[in-house]
Amino acid sequence: MKIKSKILLFSSVWLVIMLLLINGAIYFLFQRIIFDNEVSRVTEHTKTVVKEVNDAIALDDNLDNLLRAYLPGNGMIRVINEDTKSVFATSRKAYMRQLPTKFQNEQSMEIRTFDDIAYAVVSMPLIWTDGSIVMLEVTESLEESQNTLRTLLIVLSLASLFVLIPALFFGNMLSRLILTPIHALTSTMKQIQSTGDYQKIEPTASSKDELYTMGLTFNQMIDLLEKNYQKQHRFVSDASHELKTPLTVIESYASMLKRWGMKNPELLEESVDAIYSEAVRMREMTEQMLELANADSRLALEKNELDLLQLCENAAKHMSVTFKRDIEIITNGSDFRLLADENKLKQVVYILLDNARKYSQEPITLELTETGRTLSFSIQDRGVGIPEEDKDKIFDRFYRVDQARTRETGGAGLGLSIAKKLVAAHKGRITLDSTEGEGTTVTVTLPKTAERKAQKDEK
Repeated sequence: MKIKSKILLFSSVWLVIMLLLINGAIYFLFQRIIFDNEVSRVTEHTKTVVKEVNDAIALDDNLDNLLRAYLPGNGMIRVINEDTKSVFATSRKAYMRQLPTKFQNEQSMEIRTFDDIAYAVVSMPLIWTDGSIVMLEVTESLEESQNTLRTLLIVLSLASLFVLIPALFFGNMLSRLILTPIHALTSTMKQIQSTGDYQKIEPTASSKDELYTMGLTFNQMIDLLEKNYQKQHRFVSDASHELKTPLTVIESYASMLKRWGMKNPELLEESVDAIYSEAVRMREMTEQMLELANADSRLALEKNELDLLQLCENAAKHMSVTFKRDIEIITNGSDFRLLADENKLKQVVYILLDNARKYSQEPITLELTETGRTLSFSIQDRGVGIPEEDKDKIFDRFYRVDQARTRETGGAGLGLSIAKKLVAAHKGRITLDSTEGEGTTVTVTLPKTAERKAQKDEK
């Protein structure tokens, strides 16, 4: 069953039940009030008749004329003895004298129904002329009250019908209003599935309700999916382009080995060295691409307090020992503690130091600076530098400056892209200043967070 049918069915059934309950309560309450009022009126009339009869018996007056004088217009007065027989009865309607008799030793007030007609019957005991105890019974037809109740029932039914029809109409309109954005969403999703193109829906800006929020959320999800798809497509395209050359080199040298390598020692050594070199470069490139792919996703940082100066000193020591390079450290400040992810920040330092040692044979300078709100470190090399026209592209993935990032010295062009992602995750910034022929300086600036300040204040 469709949601529209469920909404209409549920709202209609619920409305019908509510109308039946409300109208039933109104009808039975009105019936109770009318019948109670009629019984009370007949009771008062019966009391008056009993009083007048008692006075007439004491004065030995004619009871027939007295009882006929108090006879209700649509009722009957009769006297019932202990044998449940009528000793006196008077009525303007002959059929009422055929109503069943009932003797009771106490006063009673009730509604009796005969042939679908309700009667208010009030019985009161009195002493008859012969000294016996009898019941004076006054009966009055409630047929007019029943007709009034039937009219009320018709009015309530018509009113319910007049309420139900517009309710169904507006319920249908409401279901359309609710389901229109859902239909648009479903149609858009089907179109995306069939065409493969990412499309959005147009939320109704006039109503800021849950459906509007659903539309905005769907559009945000489509933006995220499209962005991730583009990243994936770019990653695959770049990876296939970059891996094509080393694979071609390996294939060529392997072919040469297969044909002549076993007979030519020099060619064998050259081929093995080339294959090994390209394999190492492919491994490094693959690791960098995977790291960059992870950086494209939302990074989860494990922030702890660390000493930036100590981190840089350790990294500089490792790089100096490994590559036999001089790295000078300069500090401008006294407190270099901050909250950061140590492993990811260490990776940034290693990337920048590795770039500096690749493109310069001169000593490398690592300078740390403390300001009121930030900590920064700069890594300066004295290499060939970067042309002015390439500075804006240097942080793009797989980008290499032709004059400097050669196959012999350069990597895959992913290091600075990874560093930029990691710095951005720490809400910092990375800048580059380079002069061609003189060298390059890369500066990373990190904020002293509110958490760090709070800890400092406590101390």
